Order: sequence, then structure tokens, then C-alpha cells
Amino acid sequence: MQELKDYLASQAVVGPILKQLVEQPVIGVITLIILLLLVVNSAIKRVLDVNLLRIVVLYFQGKDKEERYKKAREAFYKHSTEKKFVKWQHQILKKIYADLPLVHLFHDTHLVIVHKAANKILYPFKENMKEFGELLDLNVPDLKLDRRQKHYFKIMRGTIRRPNLVGFELDEYVLNDKNEITGFKANVCQYKHTVLTSHILEYELFKTYKKTKMKLTHLSKDEIVKKLPYRNQIHKGQTNNDLIIKGHNRHSLLSVQMMVVGFHEKYNQYCTLIFKRSKEVAIKPNYWHIIPAGGFEIFEKEGTVNKYIIKQNFDVELALFRELIEEVFNGKDYEANETGEVNEIIHRHPDIVDLEAMLQNGEAKLEFLGNVTDLLSLRPELSFLLVVDNPAFFKKNFKINFEGIDLQVVPVNDLQNLLEDELLYPSSAGLLALAKESELMKERNLLQSL
Repeated sequence: MQELKDYLASQAVVGPILKQLVEQPVIGVITLIILLLLVVNSAIKRVLDVNLLRIVVLYFQGKDKEERYKKAREAFYKHSTEKKFVKWQHQILKKIYADLPLVHLFHDTHLVIVHKAANKILYPFKENMKEFGELLDLNVPDLKLDRRQKHYFKIMRGTIRRPNLVGFELDEYVLNDKNEITGFKANVCQYKHTVLTSHILEYELFKTYKKTKMKLTHLSKDEIVKKLPYRNQIHKGQTNNDLIIKGHNRHSLLSVQMMVVGFHEKYNQYCTLIFKRSKEVAIKPNYWHIIPAGGFEIFEKEGTVNKYIIKQNFDVELALFRELIEEVFNGKDYEANETGEVNEIIHRHPDIVDLEAMLQNGEAKLEFLGNVTDLLSLRPELSFLLVVDNPAFFKKNFKINFEGIDLQVVPVNDLQNLLEDELLYPSSAGLLALAKESELMKERNLLQSL
């Protein structure tokens, strides 16, 4: 032992420090306590992903919990959109889902899978999609949360406006022998269920990236999935193809999305609407997103669980028009229904009245294209295309809600120029891929050069 002390004392850096600790035992004890705290904190952070020392420092700085969660969310949003992480995320997911046909668009590969509609289905959907969807279980599921889910929810709570709002989750898509959609089955869930079983998959990837310092890409698919507990739970007992057509082992809220294409007199060509997602959304801020798009949810008061009311809201057309009002026509009052009967509220909106008149007289066409599944969150989106030949539509006063910033009216065939070196929301890439194959777009020579 004495030989070790003599050796350490002889070292240029360690020697003076050791001498100080011996001569001043109080400082030595304090130093040892600090080192012990750092080691313990490091171990806790590695195992539980909780930085206790940081929490203590923030507490004594007077920062409350809400502020800490907000800072954590902002850091997640900032770093999860950095090119280095996005590139790593793509590598990981492409390895996990290597056997699935990804979408290729704008000289890039996008982490989405598409299934086109087996038959051409046009508006009115109340009639033409009446037998397309089947609602199975009307009971709101009970979800028991673990510690990490609770922590994630606290981080994201500031962006979640109605966590208990009832919506419709995927049970299963019905496909023909060509892998085309002929229908779907759904169950009831609440928005918070989707946040905690689907949206959390992106956060899980991000935290794994931070912890492993990118050291996953050399592993096999199965080894990678085992490093991702929530994704691994979803994968159990399922093939990759099963994951896409079935909603098992998770609560993936169905969404609706629509590409709005209309003739614009100023540009003398067909244009579309796109915005950049704001930091007020619960997933993927700073991505460019074709609008409107949103959850297939009931348009009622939060907490409504009456089965009759839920059935009345199982209507794709209502959900689609509601999103159009909410995201395109300054529909702040349409974010929640606090006033009356859903059909009356939606169909009497003046912009919807005008649109339905155009649809009925042939100046516009609304087509169901198929489904898009985002491989990051494993959420499915029923996808539609609205083409309006009447230039009056694009003379309307478009005004987006809190979900977006920087609304752009862009010629359809210029989208590639706008999105060069930008982040494109994955489901929007799938929507564009489906829209390109529509006869409505081919007849107007739109997206055909992609």
C-alpha cells in the first residue's frame, strides 16, 4: 500500500492533489462524497435513464416540474430533427423493416408503407364507404402505464389538448390477393393510448440513440428490436407484414389525410397546401406536412363514451371535413364540439357547403386512395385526394391553426423544389406516392415526373 502511495505521490498531476487530500482531510472527505455521488448518479442514469443530480440542481434553481418537462420536450424536439439523428433513425428502421417495400420519392427513401385501394371509391363516402369500415369493440380499453410511459406523458402533456378524447384504432385491414385494401376493422381507444403506445416509439429510439452513442447499426434486426422494449412488445408474435395490416399489441389511432389540389388562376396551374409542423404538436415538429391530416376521432366532448354517440361519429367523411375546417379554414372553434349535433355543425360550415356543391356539380372530385403506415410510430392513415377544377376554391382565405407554421400554396409539380433538403412528414410522402397513381392526377399531368 505504501508503495502505491509513493508512486501516486510522484506523479505530476496526481501527486499534489493527493498531498492536499492527506493534509486537509475535510476536503478529502468532501471530494470522495462528490465522486461517490457522480458514480451513483451515472449508474442510475445508465439503468433508469434518470439524471438525479440535474433534477436536484433544477429544484434548487426554483424551476418547477412543468418547466422541466417543457425543457425536456424542447430538447427532444430539437435534437430529434437534427440530420445526424434522422440519418441514424433511418438506418435502424430500414434494417428492422428490410423486407417491406418502402416508398421512394424525391430521390429518397421514406419510412412508410402504402396499400392502394382495391376499387375506385369517390365522394359521397357516406354511401360509397358505408360497408368499407366495421367498428368492432366500443369499449374504451384500460391501459396500465409503467414508469417510463408516465414520464414520457408528463414531458408531452403540454402538447396534448384532449388526452381522453375517443377515437378509432386499427384492428385490421382487409386486403385482396394483390395486397390492395378492400376494407378495415376498428376498435375504440383514447388519444392518450396512442401517445403512450405509438408516439412513444420515436422517443424510445431517441433515448436509445443518446444512450448507445449510435452503436446499434451493426446489430441484427432481432438484436436491435430487443434494445427497444416498446417496439419489441409490439413485434411479439407478428411478422413485419402483420404489423402493418393489424393493430395488435398497441393502440394506433387511425388518421385521415387528404391532398388538396386546386386550379389557381394566379399560377395558371394546379396547386396544393402544405405547412411546417409547429412545436405545439405531439409528434414530429419542423416536418413539412401536406394538409389537412389528423386523428379519426369523434367530434364530441372529451370523455364521451356513450356507444350510440360513438357509432354516429364512425364516419370518415365527417372526420375528413372536420380536419379541412380545422387546419385550412381557421377552424379554431372546430377543435372540439361543445355545442351540438356533429353532422349539422360540419356540413353547415360555409366552406364545406361550397365544396360539397362543387363535388355535386362535377367541379371537384374526392377520391379514397388507400392507406399509409408510418414505420416510426406504426400509425395508419386513410388517405384521400381532393381535386378542384373551379378556381374559386383557391381564392378562399386559407388560415391554419396552431399545428402549423409557414403555410405555403405550392404548384404541385414544384413540390420537389420546395422540399429539397427539408424534412417531409413520412405519411405525406406516402400520400404523394398514392396520389401520383390516381387517374385524377394523371389526367392533369401532376406528379408524373417523380
